[in-house]
Amino acid sequence: MDIGILRRDGRTDGFFDAAARDRLAVRRCAACAAPPEGAVPSDRDVPPDGAATGAGAEAFLPPDATSCPDCGTEDLGWTDVSGEAVLVSWTVLHPRPREDGSAPPPALLALVELAEGPWLYARLDGVGPAGLREGLPLRVRFAHPSEGEAYPLFTPA
Repeated sequence: MDIGILRRDGRTDGFFDAAARDRLAVRRCAACAAPPEGAVPSDRDVPPDGAATGAGAEAFLPPDATSCPDCGTEDLGWTDVSGEAVLVSWTVLHPRPREDGSAPPPALLALVELAEGPWLYARLDGVGPAGLREGLPLRVRFAHPSEGEAYPLFTPA
């Protein structure tokens, strides 16, 4: 299913610049991501599963954010993330039949949770609707269309 031509709008330059290099980047507040001045890491900052917690764990923002809703700063940056994710939810999009009456394959739109914590909407590839389940491990890859911007999509890991 064709999603059309994606174009950057100035606020998403970092996202699309990273995608062109096959990297997934998320928006992050520099102020909220930094630990408080004088903070000393402790065992309580790292749970047994190793997931990040504490200062910085909630500093991710939508790609088009212009300021942090928590602290108000406009000092936002882009952070590369691993591209590992799990499937949270999905929808199956059935395009209209072709002119010859045949049915094109459905497109899958997913809500994924990145290993670093933020959630992202993206297309799924390499799996059919019957193979989907909540918690399915996923890995990012990138589409590089002949027109428009490169974009991430996820495949089973």
